[in-house]
Order: sequence, then structure tokens, then C-alpha cells
Amino acid sequence: MARGAAAAVLVAAAPLLAGSARAEAAGVPACASAQLVVYVGVSSGTAGTIYYSLVLTNRRAACVLWGVPAIQPVAGPTGRALGPPARNASVGQMPARHVVARGSSVSVAWGVSEVGNYPPARCRAAHAWGVTIALRPFLAPRRVRLASAVCTRLASTTTRLVAPGVTGT
Repeated sequence: MARGAAAAVLVAAAPLLAGSARAEAAGVPACASAQLVVYVGVSSGTAGTIYYSLVLTNRRAACVLWGVPAIQPVAGPTGRALGPPARNASVGQMPARHVVARGSSVSVAWGVSEVGNYPPARCRAAHAWGVTIALRPFLAPRRVRLASAVCTRLASTTTRLVAPGVTGT
């Protein structure tokens, strides 16, 4: 069963790997962590959730990236994990490749559900100092200051596929 699951992952990832080879063959290399700057963009709220855009700006030559970043709320600048990581809200969607020109940006919407939406015993609310964001192999883990209230016993945050622009959508 495990061997079959691993094979399914490889088959599902094949178009992405082929896409990477095509991008590099076309002269656009994969983004490197050192060329990406991360900052917090706009925020908006809807139905008990606040969405923050986490923006990745390319400061060097054009490069390509795609995927769903891993986002983990942290208790302080040292990066101690606070509760579960963000759930992937893009499950079943196909990631788009983004060619990011010098000075251009892509972003991701990080959703934070209001802790009051959950029973206090199931949630155990805490204040997060910020988040650690990583988009492997393109972005090594980075800590970003973004104060929020999160649940520590259940995943009260979500992450999505990288999108063009700075709004996360």
C-alpha cells in the first residue's frame, strides 16, 4: 500500500517536474531563496476569518516557482511553533507555475479563523508573534512578524496556492 501511494505521488508530481525542466530549458531558472523578499501585504476579513497576504518579491533575475507554502504560527522571533501548521485549503487544485520577473511579486492568502469560533477547551487560544513560511525548494523557512490569535489544539489557520500579484488571490 505504501509503495502504491508513493508511486501515485510521483505520478502526480511528474507534470510539475516536467514543468520545471521546461522553465529551465527556456532560460528561466527556479527561484532561489536568497532572491526572494517576504513581507505582509493587505488583509481582509470575511465570515469569521481574516486573510493576510504574504508577499514574495523577486529582487534578482526572473525565476519560476509554484506550490503551496507551509505556514506555521510561531510564539516569538525564535520561531517556536505555536499550535498546528496551517491546513492546505487548495487540496485538489493544480498549482500554476509563476514566472516572477525582477521586482515582481507573487503571494499567498494565509487565513486565520477567529478563535471565538471554537469551543475554548478545543481551541486553547494563544497570541502568535508571527509565522514561519517556507515554499520548498524555492524559499527556505523565514519568520515574518504578523501578530494574530490562533488555536493551539486545532488548526485554525489555512494556506493556499501561490497566486500572482500581492493580494493572495
